[in-house]
Amino acid sequence: MPGLSLLQAAFFLLLFLGGLHQMSRALARTAGPAFKRLLSRLTGNPWRGFGTGFLVTALLQSSSLTTVMVVSLINARVMTVAQGCGVIIGANVGTTITGQLLSFNLGRLAWPLLGLAVFLRLIPLPNARRVAAPLLGCGLLLLGLEGMTAALSSLKNSALFGRALQFAAAAPWRGLLTGIMAAVMLQSSSAVIGIVLGLAREGMINLSAGVTMIIGADLGTCSTALLASIGMEPTARRAAWFHFFFNLFSLILALAFYPYLLLAAVKSAVALPRRLANAHFLYNLLGAVVLLPLTPPLARLVERENLRV
Repeated sequence: MPGLSLLQAAFFLLLFLGGLHQMSRALARTAGPAFKRLLSRLTGNPWRGFGTGFLVTALLQSSSLTTVMVVSLINARVMTVAQGCGVIIGANVGTTITGQLLSFNLGRLAWPLLGLAVFLRLIPLPNARRVAAPLLGCGLLLLGLEGMTAALSSLKNSALFGRALQFAAAAPWRGLLTGIMAAVMLQSSSAVIGIVLGLAREGMINLSAGVTMIIGADLGTCSTALLASIGMEPTARRAAWFHFFFNLFSLILALAFYPYLLLAAVKSAVALPRRLANAHFLYNLLGAVVLLPLTPPLARLVERENLRV
């Protein structure tokens, strides 16, 4: 029944989101102060900022969390806008690691990770419990992804779901719009990427539609930093807007080279989920390569007194 399958998909999506938040928050609690010190110290120039942003996001598995950290550090005047811009660009490339990991069929590791997390929780050692929290999140994330994929698979013959997928696949702008709306509602581009990869694994979506939805999700997730910057200093709000404009520029760049992006994705792998993950990485890397050398003048532009945000 389509209704039951949708409820199952929604349940496993919540499980996926809960696991993702559990994992990133646990890592942030454990190493958050160290990451903040790393962000504030190793961002002397845009290239170092890029490397730091990439590293922190790859470890935290959340570009939104890294970007919110950057906005708060700029608000506290610990970091300049120019330094923050480099970190934000690195975070956008670092977040593609999530898609790369999800594109492999790692669902079989869900229960072993959950079992290990429970075992570590039972050990009366603080360090063991700190390790258990992110493992628990990772296990829930993989379990949610597998359950969501299975639930979506049962919707193959649903007319309503089929029409929704046809809408997203009919034109690039529709795929972009679908990705943007989904990321804004879920406040997570990783969740949207998980859904897209699940659809790809079941053969329910093609490369073109999947790529546009992922690109749209990256733009939609900018809403997290924009919401976090409300009420902060103007420089912090400008950093959040830089995050938005970087993703918008990367989107435009991806569309300008769209046929070549699809060709590169096709040549990079055989499996569709891997092609989608590689396309996600390539277009973010392209945007970073083009914009990173322009970070100092862009930072001066957003810091101009007459710029209102």
